[in-house]
Amino acid sequence: MTEKTSPLPADDMPQLFAQLPHEDPAFGRAVKILRVAPGECAAAPEALDEHLYILMSGRLQLVATSKEGRSIVTATLGPGSIFGEGAVLHMDTPLSLCAQAIDPCVIWQLNAEQATTFTRQHPILGLGMLRTFGRRLAQVENRLEDVAYKRLPERLAGELLRRRDLANNDQVRVSHQALADSLGTYRETISAILRDFKKEKWVELGYRRITIKDPQALSELSNYQPEPIA
Repeated sequence: MTEKTSPLPADDMPQLFAQLPHEDPAFGRAVKILRVAPGECAAAPEALDEHLYILMSGRLQLVATSKEGRSIVTATLGPGSIFGEGAVLHMDTPLSLCAQAIDPCVIWQLNAEQATTFTRQHPILGLGMLRTFGRRLAQVENRLEDVAYKRLPERLAGELLRRRDLANNDQVRVSHQALADSLGTYRETISAILRDFKKEKWVELGYRRITIKDPQALSELSNYQPEPIA
């Protein structure tokens, strides 16, 4: 009789990955360790097609940029996430995707050949990719639901709270243009809504920064729910 095991908590994934170099010295020799500061690009678009990455600590965002130069965050990843799956699955990415660090990050990197070999040998890597896919899909579904059912002021209020959560600070460092790109609208429209928020004393506006003064009011407007981290 096979003993049933409970699913592994997501928080255990970095610890499980950390055991791999001890269990398989060849894996340890193949891994390149990257240390990335906040705001830096951890992996450029061409690198994501050629390498598999394991996020061991910190958080980062996957940022897609269109041919017109507009950028949008497609996913927020936490420790234990695996990205750069195109190196193993050989998928063509229609958008230019960059992995940008939010916190100081420690990332393991494997080239495509190594990643394919070790994914076959160590099922934990495949499980890590599946978990990351699932959480990324949940984030996309949440944002599609916002686009379908919420007005722009509600979506902007939620985006400000999301960025507040990521920064763990009431002061959000972001430009009006970046908010417009994230929400698929125009900078002038975002600026007009932010002026309304300021009149309500919900926010204070500064140069490339917005201070959240009344998160409760923004939360009630947006029906905000914290975004799951992949």
